[in-house]
This record gives sequence, structure tokens and C-alpha cells, in this order.
Amino acid sequence: MSGLQPQESTVDTPRTVNAPAVELEHESVTAHQVLAGAPTTAATTLGHIFGVEYGLWEMSVGSMSDVEAEELFVVLSGSATVQIHAANGFQAAVLRLEPGTVCHLSEGMNTSWVVDEPLRKLYLTP
Repeated sequence: MSGLQPQESTVDTPRTVNAPAVELEHESVTAHQVLAGAPTTAATTLGHIFGVEYGLWEMSVGSMSDVEAEELFVVLSGSATVQIHAANGFQAAVLRLEPGTVCHLSEGMNTSWVVDEPLRKLYLTP
């Protein structure tokens, strides 16, 4: 995996990662999730720290539906709109994502993602 710079450590986590340089292998989004276009996604786990997994996730231009896992993320590049649907006890909301946005999604949220520019995020999940 390009961009990773592991250092000797007592944890399974590299000390530094050049997040934009990490190459990710995209896969097509399953047909029942596609809302528009031909979106693809890719992800890689970078490590674990404090009992939390962290990694990179990326989506190409297009639109898809999803049911979320519990996560906190920071958008590194790209732009998107995420619609949270009023379901499973969550209120409807529209979130605009751009570089620097910090976002928390809760497990079980039904969402629709519309990606305008390929979106890359650094995620943390239990």
C-alpha cells in the first residue's frame, strides 16, 4: 500500500500516513444501493488505537444509499451531500461535506450519499 510509513512501535499503528497518497482499490457499489451514476467505493484499515479502528474510505462521483455504522470522520478531499432519512428514531437532516468537515454518523442511520467530487475521509469506528 503506497503512502504508509510504518515505524517500529509497540502498537499495530504506523506513526505517519500520507493519506492522499494511499492507493485504494475501488469496487462497484451493489446494485440495490445505487441511486444514480455508477459509484464505486474503497476502504482500508490503517490501524487501531485506544480500542478504535481508523482508516480511509473513498467514494467516486455518483449517488448511493447506505445504512451507517457508528463512526466519526474527517473529510480529506472532495465534496458530497449526505441526506439522513427520518427512520430508526433519527431525524431527517442534510449534511454538506467538504475538506475539513468533521462528521458523526450513528449506527442504523439510513442515508443517501451524493458525491460531486471524489470523496476521501479518515474514519474512526469502535
